[in-house]
Amino acid sequence: MRVPLSLSLLLAIGVPIVVWWMGVRQMDFLTPPSEAQLAAVRQQTAASLPRAQIQAPPTAPQVPAAPPAPPGPEKKPEPAVEIGDLNPNPGLNTYADLAAKGARHLIELASLLETAGELPRTLLAWERVLDSTTPDPAQATAAIAAIQRLRPIQPAVKTNPAKAIPIVIHASTGTKLESALKTNLDQAAHSLELASCGILKVTAKVTINRKSDTKTAASKPPTSKTTAAKSPPSTVAIWLTGLAEKSPATETLSFAVAKPETLQTDILRRIFRLTGNRLEQTLAFPPVTPAAADEPLLHALEFHITRLHWEKFGRSLNTPPAAP
Repeated sequence: MRVPLSLSLLLAIGVPIVVWWMGVRQMDFLTPPSEAQLAAVRQQTAASLPRAQIQAPPTAPQVPAAPPAPPGPEKKPEPAVEIGDLNPNPGLNTYADLAAKGARHLIELASLLETAGELPRTLLAWERVLDSTTPDPAQATAAIAAIQRLRPIQPAVKTNPAKAIPIVIHASTGTKLESALKTNLDQAAHSLELASCGILKVTAKVTINRKSDTKTAASKPPTSKTTAAKSPPSTVAIWLTGLAEKSPATETLSFAVAKPETLQTDILRRIFRLTGNRLEQTLAFPPVTPAAADEPLLHALEFHITRLHWEKFGRSLNTPPAAP
């Protein structure tokens, strides 16, 4: 049996309407719920849900802090370089009081002084590098070059010849070298005056040891010319003193003269050594910068040894001996 089409349409529309009306006809959609109703709904809803397992977020592992680095050596601030008082008449020992600040400080001071046009004081500052500090090789080389450049341009202190300090170069040898030794010793005395910028008045004194020649000749039998040509070289002893007879003296150095043409160099080399030894051992100066292998000894005497060196050296040889 077939259901008529009109009845089917009526049922399709009416059934949902009737069901909806019966379900919501007692409900009030316009009046808001009371606070008590809302609280009851919340409580009912919370009771129906499973208890939440709340876990705190994992914390990062604690990394121990690194221990503080040990403090390094404290760096002392570099002393400021100041030109200071520019007295028009500086003494030979000017800037010696700055020696404790080191060679670098004096080199920077010399540069500032030269920039300011203070050439006499520039020379003095460079000289203090050599005679009042212990410079490294590079600093010593720079100081020697600066002194060589500045001395001819601007002598720092004009010396009075009447006040020059007298010293005597002594040499002793046999008769064989008598003439050559006198000539070369006089020349060395003149060279030493120039090297000291006139601070020293140098004379030479040669002593001939004739007894030694006589004993040597008597102890040897006559020989042929060939044998005589092979005789041992003559020996020279050299030392320096003040002018007075009993004035202080340096040590004595002896050397053999193989060739007379090297005698001048041999004498200057011993004078350089005698001077340096006395400055260091007796007068407590820093060691004198040694001469290079190919450096002329006159150059070393003039530019490695300062004018303050020469003044102190000369006065130390003219100091009256202490009373007994």
